[in-house]
Amino acid sequence: MPLSESPAHVALVALGPSSHDYIVAAEASGGRSAAFGAVWAVNTYGDVLAHDLLWHMDDVRVQEARAAGNPKIAAMLAWMRRHPGPIMTSRPHPGYPGLVAYPLEDVVNAVGSDYFNSTVAYAIAYAIATKVKRLDLFGLDFNWRGSSEVEPGRACCEYWIGRAQLLGVEVKVAPHSTLMDASGKPGPKYYGYDTLDVSAEVIDGRAKFTMAPKDGAIDGAEIERRYDHSPRREAPALPEEG
Repeated sequence: MPLSESPAHVALVALGPSSHDYIVAAEASGGRSAAFGAVWAVNTYGDVLAHDLLWHMDDVRVQEARAAGNPKIAAMLAWMRRHPGPIMTSRPHPGYPGLVAYPLEDVVNAVGSDYFNSTVAYAIAYAIATKVKRLDLFGLDFNWRGSSEVEPGRACCEYWIGRAQLLGVEVKVAPHSTLMDASGKPGPKYYGYDTLDVSAEVIDGRAKFTMAPKDGAIDGAEIERRYDHSPRREAPALPEEG
């Protein structure tokens, strides 16, 4: 699929719990078309959410080999065979008319890097290469409350977020995501500023910081908990619906 300019404002919705924030944001604006210029869905969300582009970088022939022992994969492949596309993937195959090949060479030449270890990493790089101006990320969580699993790929994803921001893309992370420490980071927002209240605002395009000393004694036990580098597998609970 050759590179062409994407809509200026794109929502990328992956499968983690903070995808709930996408529903909240879209509904609050009156619908997805009012909130975003385009919605890019990942994997099984292709049969859950209305979207403009579906991302499934896994080779469907590999997924077919998994399907016999994995009912979820089998169900996904069934509707993917009927999906009109576009479904961005590594390699198109007969039987899946919606599949289109990721423009790997064009993207790498446009962004100057080839570090990809997940579907969402490819998607963020593609957003950069196709001139997206604002990218809202939902469901890119990698770890969350109630799960002992920590999915790989967070470092690569955050690498591409940094590159996107450096190249002028405005990136917004879902407020309940663990990505980029959007939620769940213990201690102050700015590391090392434990005894100061720090606030920032943008004035004439520049960040202006205000700092004020905090009152009260330092809680050594709390500081020690913050410096504990044992694995943290929990993220804050999502707000209850109602």
